[in-house]
Amino acid sequence: MDVTNELIRQASTQMGDSGNFLTQIKLFIEGQFGTPGLIAAGLLLAGIIGLILSKTLKLSFDVVRYVAVPSVAVTFIATYFLPFSFVYILPVTVAFFSIVLIARG
Repeated sequence: MDVTNELIRQASTQMGDSGNFLTQIKLFIEGQFGTPGLIAAGLLLAGIIGLILSKTLKLSFDVVRYVAVPSVAVTFIATYFLPFSFVYILPVTVAFFSIVLIARG
């Protein structure tokens, strides 16, 4: 318990120095759980980073597929039928298709 309090105290005083902070975390995990704990923490961190990256990549593809491409297509078609320019219609279609994406998700 004393090691945990020491780690929290050092984390609060040295938040700017991330290298020392990560070293302290590594030493804490290795001291409490050994090498298998360090490997498990590394796998957990890799899994969390992979999950965040995959969700971000899926969201960016959904935005391109369901917002950007349909908005440009509908705006291009609408410029022939409405007396407004492309620049005036595009924000309206982007807002519409963004709401569609939110409702879809």
